[in-house]
Amino acid sequence: MMNYPCGIIRDLLPLYIDDVCNGESKQAVEHHLSDCEVCRECYEMMKSTEGFAEKRFDDVEERKMADSLKSVKNSINRKIRNIVIAVAAAAVLFVGGFYLLFEAAIMNVPLEELSVTANVYSLTELAGLSEDAVPDVDTVTIYSDEKDVSPKVDVKIPELGTVTLTEDLIEKCGYVSVVHVSSDYFLRTVEREIVDNVMYISAFKTSVFNNQTTVFNTQMISLDFQGINQIIFVDKDGAETLLWSK
Repeated sequence: MMNYPCGIIRDLLPLYIDDVCNGESKQAVEHHLSDCEVCRECYEMMKSTEGFAEKRFDDVEERKMADSLKSVKNSINRKIRNIVIAVAAAAVLFVGGFYLLFEAAIMNVPLEELSVTANVYSLTELAGLSEDAVPDVDTVTIYSDEKDVSPKVDVKIPELGTVTLTEDLIEKCGYVSVVHVSSDYFLRTVEREIVDNVMYISAFKTSVFNNQTTVFNTQMISLDFQGINQIIFVDKDGAETLLWSK
């Protein structure tokens, strides 16, 4: 077989390494490499360089693909996070809005839509502790325990049922006032205070929606362990309206 010059063989080496040369050229390259140490070293170096270049190319492509997948993953995570935040915010707004509109006591009830009455009872008479009162044995039971020096009394308060009080509290308070407020509105709160046996009310509160009933009047009962003689409504300008008097 003809031995080609080194220059021709080295020109064929890239084709030989990529395995794209014809059979005759392949045989020529292999025959020459078996006898020429210099070209053989050149072949080994070119082969190593080609492999490094190919691997580096593969690494770059893999890195690009990994970066692309990471970008897609981050984008999906951002979308999911935004959806979760949006759903949570919508739930908070819905619950908060529902509470503000249907439950929160933020709207005043007009006085003409209200009926206010009160009953004032003597606690000593209800408890059967006065000399003139006759205790009801079914509802009044006086007892004491080792932890409390003051005896306790089960007192039946009309409209409210039986409550347990100490004799000290009964003697100190003397009276119990039961205030009734009725309206076609669902009453949420009553803003009030008692000064010198007078109950001053500054507002009757209801919600914005779902605040009326046409089936029955709603009742709000207030219990105060003191006697009241009057119930007076005070508007925002300080004007007073008598609602009830004993």
